Amino acid sequence: MSTEMEPGSRTGRRIGLLHVAFDQALAAVLAEAGPAHPELRMAHLQIFRFDGIDGSTAAELAAHAGMTKQSMHELVVHLERFGYLTREPHPGDTRARLLRLTPAGRALEQDVHRAIAGLLESWRDRLGPERFDTLWEILREITGDRRPLPDLATISVPGRLRGPE
Repeated sequence: MSTEMEPGSRTGRRIGLLHVAFDQALAAVLAEAGPAHPELRMAHLQIFRFDGIDGSTAAELAAHAGMTKQSMHELVVHLERFGYLTREPHPGDTRARLLRLTPAGRALEQDVHRAIAGLLESWRDRLGPERFDTLWEILREITGDRRPLPDLATISVPGRLRGPE
C-alpha cells in the first residue's frame, strides 16, 4: 500500500508523513518485542516509551503521552490483567494508584527498550551517523527536548532510557 497521494490530490501529504514514520517505528518495536509478549499491542507502547514508569500514576503517563486518563487507564488495566504491572495505593493521594512493574513487566520494559535501541541503530545505519544526528537534533528542536540521545547501548538498561537532564 502506497503512502503517496496521487498528483493533484487535494489531501496530499501534509502531517501524514510524520504519522507514517511514527507508525513504522511503533510497528518495528512491536515486531521485535511482541513475540515474547503476545498480549502486547501497539497502543501499549505508549506506556513503555517513557523511562521510569515504575512508581508513576496512570494520570502522569497519560499527560506525558498526550492522551486521556481514561485511555491510559484502559492500557494499564490490560497490562495488569496479563501480569505486567500492579497498582498500589499512593501514599500522598488517596485517589491515585502507583503503578508497579512485576518481573514480567520489567522484562517487557527491557524488551521494548532494547527494540527501541535496535530501531535507532537501524536508522543510524540507514541514514549514516551525520544525517541521523541531524535528524535527532531537529526532533529535539521541534519537541523542545534538550536532552541528548543516550548511548544506544544503555537504552535497554533499566532506568537509563533518558539522557542526562
